[in-house]
Amino acid sequence: MVTDSRRQQADALLKNLQQQQGGQLKIFLGAAPGVGKTCAMLNAARERMQQGTAVMVGLVETHGRADTEALLQGFELLPRRQLDYQGQQLTEFDLDAALAAKPALLLVDELAHSNIPGSRHKRRYQDIAELLAAGIDVYTTINVQHIASLNDLVLQISGIRVKETVPDQFIDSAQQLVFVDLAPNHLLERLQQGKVYVADYAALAVKQFFQLETLTALREMAMKLVMSHVDAQLKTEQDAKARGSDYLIQDKLLVLISNRRDHEYLIRIGRRVAEKRQMPWLVVWVDTGQMQYQSTQQRLQSAFALARELGAQTDILRGPSTLQTILPYITEHRINAVLVGAGTKRVMQPWRKPLYQQLINSCLPLEVSVYRSGESTQQARVSAPASGTFGQKAGYAFGAVFTAAASALALALDQWLQSGNLVLIFVLAVVLCGLKYGARPAIFTALLSFFSFNFFLTEPYFTFNVNKNDDVATLIFMLVIGMTCGPAASRIRQQLLLLKEANRYSELQRDFAQQLTVIHQTDELWTILATQLTQALRCPVHLVSFESEQKLLPALNQPLLALDQAMIDWARRHQQMAGRFSDTLNASQWTALPLVVQAKTIAVIVLQFPTTVQVLRPDDRDLIATLNQQAVSVWQRISLNTELESSKLKAEMEQLRSALLSSVSHDLRSPLAAMMGSAESLQVLDQQLSKEDRNELLSTILLESQRLDRYIQNLLDMTRLGHGTLKLERDWVSVADIIGSAKQRLKRFFPQVEVDYEATPDLPLLYAHAALLEQGLFNILENAAKYSPDGEPVRVWVSQQGKVCRIEIEDSGPGIPEALREKVFDMFYVVADGDSKRHNTGMGLAICRGMIGAHGGSVKATSARVGTGSRFIVELPLPETQAGD
Repeated sequence: MVTDSRRQQADALLKNLQQQQGGQLKIFLGAAPGVGKTCAMLNAARERMQQGTAVMVGLVETHGRADTEALLQGFELLPRRQLDYQGQQLTEFDLDAALAAKPALLLVDELAHSNIPGSRHKRRYQDIAELLAAGIDVYTTINVQHIASLNDLVLQISGIRVKETVPDQFIDSAQQLVFVDLAPNHLLERLQQGKVYVADYAALAVKQFFQLETLTALREMAMKLVMSHVDAQLKTEQDAKARGSDYLIQDKLLVLISNRRDHEYLIRIGRRVAEKRQMPWLVVWVDTGQMQYQSTQQRLQSAFALARELGAQTDILRGPSTLQTILPYITEHRINAVLVGAGTKRVMQPWRKPLYQQLINSCLPLEVSVYRSGESTQQARVSAPASGTFGQKAGYAFGAVFTAAASALALALDQWLQSGNLVLIFVLAVVLCGLKYGARPAIFTALLSFFSFNFFLTEPYFTFNVNKNDDVATLIFMLVIGMTCGPAASRIRQQLLLLKEANRYSELQRDFAQQLTVIHQTDELWTILATQLTQALRCPVHLVSFESEQKLLPALNQPLLALDQAMIDWARRHQQMAGRFSDTLNASQWTALPLVVQAKTIAVIVLQFPTTVQVLRPDDRDLIATLNQQAVSVWQRISLNTELESSKLKAEMEQLRSALLSSVSHDLRSPLAAMMGSAESLQVLDQQLSKEDRNELLSTILLESQRLDRYIQNLLDMTRLGHGTLKLERDWVSVADIIGSAKQRLKRFFPQVEVDYEATPDLPLLYAHAALLEQGLFNILENAAKYSPDGEPVRVWVSQQGKVCRIEIEDSGPGIPEALREKVFDMFYVVADGDSKRHNTGMGLAICRGMIGAHGGSVKATSARVGTGSRFIVELPLPETQAGD
């Protein structure tokens, strides 16, 4: 508790420090347009200006209202920024001008506004965040329907989805939240008088938010938001000052129930009190580790079901005692009203005060209400089976057995041990009974031990008389020790059981969380969830998935009955529990629990508890809910990843398709056009052409057809590489021969380009597919020739470095930017765009990497050694027999 208190204080101090840094934000909140937010903001700013504060109006929307425009008189107005958007001149808040002017206080209306495209920030609240960071105080306005967390509720109330919203954390960061209120009927009158909107907008507003019931609901939402904000600020201040008491703005009611008696009447009373006083309420039961029977579980289950039906939040706490567990809970949740039952008088422990008296004496600022059930309820409680508060009835029998065993052992050791030591044997029997069966059997055992020790081990023997004062003292001490150790052992047992159960749940959740981190398929997720629940609940658990078709995971040995299938379908459609332990199709031996994500049932969990289990324990229900929530989060992650992968694949396919169409329309069409033009000239002007012109046209057709053949071959090579059908027919070849052949091919297409070749002597042979390797190197040489300036050679170096043959090809062209050196190996990618890309399909380097990679080598692009050109480095592995030579 001390650590938690210090952490809360540290968090509160940090929050206060963050709010004090930079500018102060004050938000004027209203339920709807026209309530007077802007006027209230201007009046508050005028008061600050009269106090000597430098105030500037950054932006105020008057909407043509004369009274608002009149309030602007006397303020310094910040000029708006002119923006050209789709051919129209629009005005927007000038953030840079505001930062340059840096007034002490700036007024910026309409916090939820979306900025015109082209502005620095997309939303106005982001502009205000930058102003606050610069140390400028800001006054702004907002309507409650623009709060992000209330968006769905606003949709339910008004039927309108508000698109412009402000994150709640930005609202929470405001130092002040001022509620500007106007009665809905007065606001409707203002609308009809034209004081809110002009006539055209007023008619549209009536169809949207300006209806009496809608305005009333929005008004209530705004009030609750302001109350919650003030309450949060109060708690922060109290935490920062480490104050022990809390003063609440909003009351909270706690109904504390017991499993030992029927407390449904308390829950119904709590509902009436909460409804009358309009406050949230909770129903809580404290598990102290005492043994639970079917009757107590049934009673507890019924109570929680009624509480949820009446709209209460339910919770189960675990601790050594009800009072020690509930007091921190009351403080943490800031509860100021508690409703408890009167309880019964403790005959065996008259010194213990009832729970309500202990709550009153706790010195907490609590309103404790005590109710006693009627006669019918008391009769029902008495007729119910005895609870396990003090252990099973068998505990008394075993207490007698333990006492008899202790007596026999003590009589056997009476000749060797003194009476003070013999007492420890009986104390041990009392402790064992308390650990095994609870407090009351332990007390019973202590009394039996007292009389047994008196009867068998004190003089005169076999009577209940005592002659010696020492024996009297021994008997008294034995009784006191036994009466103390028995209940203490019982409490230790309860705490041990609580700790064991909590550890089991924690380990289950931890193991499940670890397994979820490596799951990428939904079927695997559902199988692991079913397996984990089977281990936790010790009963068969299966999961019905509905993603593509209904699938049961893990599969059953026999099909489900028609009743069971109907139960699953009902749970899926109505998104509620069905089957056993419910009021729907409870004749089934299975229990169906739906998994719901955003109003959609993604799966249904089916459980088959043993017939001996009569109720679904709240602990088991909470465990199922916790594991289900973790599984749902992972399912959302898997679904999001699947959608992202699908979107990425579609984008890549679209990009590839666009690149292919661009290549076909430009690069492949050009040689076809040249060939068609030359052929048409030969056909039409055959008699008029000279022999030289005819040969030139024929040469053009031949060269362009060869170029077209290369493009088509590149497409085929990429197809073969992409489908993995490229086969390597290796043989021993010389690097010089491969580069020489590539140079000859290059000479036919680029006769003006010179190739300078240098190689270290005694280069080893390569075991490679000569044609494919030549094609890969030719594509690099062709790329270098295309981008080399006239008169500049292409340089080639070949060397051996360890077990690698290194080939470097360098040009003197414009070079490749560092950010694009890896992208040039992507299919259809070219550095230059449009008509300046020099008839390049963008496939040559991609083919080169594919072919060299098929040989186990690599290729990369870098900068030239000298100048601005590019250098391509190809590394091919040498055979082991030659690499070691």
